[in-house]
Amino acid sequence: MNHVSPLHQSLQTMADGFRRGNHVALGTELPDVLAQIVVQTVNVANTSPDIVHQLIKKCLHSFEHGDWLGLADLLEYEVAALPIE
Repeated sequence: MNHVSPLHQSLQTMADGFRRGNHVALGTELPDVLAQIVVQTVNVANTSPDIVHQLIKKCLHSFEHGDWLGLADLLEYEVAALPIE
């Protein structure tokens, strides 16, 4: 059985929501999800903080500029590829 972590599921749901234009509602959830990513990847999985912080920076840049499709792609393909438990 292929187990998907709750955080991976959140990333997928959030990416789908941004693609559908639900950016207002999801904008309030984004900081919490990004904070969880930092904790899971830097503190738990010992991923390089520089890699994680660059991805977080890209996500925030996309959000600030209203690039919802770019943000969705970042969340689904780049952030979700990080080692998350």
